[in-house]
Amino acid sequence: MIQPAAGQSSAWELPEYKERINAFSAGIGKTWERETYISELSYSGLVGSLQWDGWKGAKPDGVMGYGRVHSSVLFGYLKNQLGGGRMLYASVNYYYSRIWSVVHTKCSDLLLGPSAMFKLCGLYDTTDSNNTATGEGYLSMGLCADYICRFNIRNYPLAVQLNMYSPLLGIAPSPNYDQPYWFVYKYNQYTSLIHFAWFGNCFALNGQMNVICPLRGGSIRLGCSIDYLGNKLGGHLTRLMDTCFTIGYVHRLAKKN
Repeated sequence: MIQPAAGQSSAWELPEYKERINAFSAGIGKTWERETYISELSYSGLVGSLQWDGWKGAKPDGVMGYGRVHSSVLFGYLKNQLGGGRMLYASVNYYYSRIWSVVHTKCSDLLLGPSAMFKLCGLYDTTDSNNTATGEGYLSMGLCADYICRFNIRNYPLAVQLNMYSPLLGIAPSPNYDQPYWFVYKYNQYTSLIHFAWFGNCFALNGQMNVICPLRGGSIRLGCSIDYLGNKLGGHLTRLMDTCFTIGYVHRLAKKN
């Protein structure tokens, strides 16, 4: 049975053994895309996001004793002011990490660890185009970093939380030199879509900054997030960037023995 854990004296503390912290957020912001497989022009527009973050005290006394999950779904509608084009955009992220408490003091925590990372984006041009749709993303091993700073303002506890994910080594899809997907399908050249990716040719970053404010057994989380992907895999340019302002709720749960 899952029940709320006992109240904490600060706005955010690391989970204890078998304890979990869940944070759900919704946000709205702006997206900017340039994917030369579809168009040489840049597109921008509104984007909405749903995000979920989780921390688990798997074995707090051991190395890599904490589990960390981040997942998000984004939807955008983009326009190009020069050519009058329209584009639909969707993105799914899922990152899992085992993290180590490098620094733990009364006022701060620093967590670091390896991360298994999956990202998939889809772009669809609703105007006339030779290549109407494409996909981007990666399956990679990377790095997760969390930093939490706790403080009080007039005896009211608050916390600032910074976290970052970055892929280091993996694989990523990309058609070679804007080769149409129908050509890949017709000649059964699927292996040509998969490229070796590392931070030198496929740089990506997912980061968040949040202020956590306790409220009635949980906490309100206000912040912003940024998600960037850039590469020239396959010979064409890809740059995708999303920024969102978010609001969410943080809930601490403990499992009864």
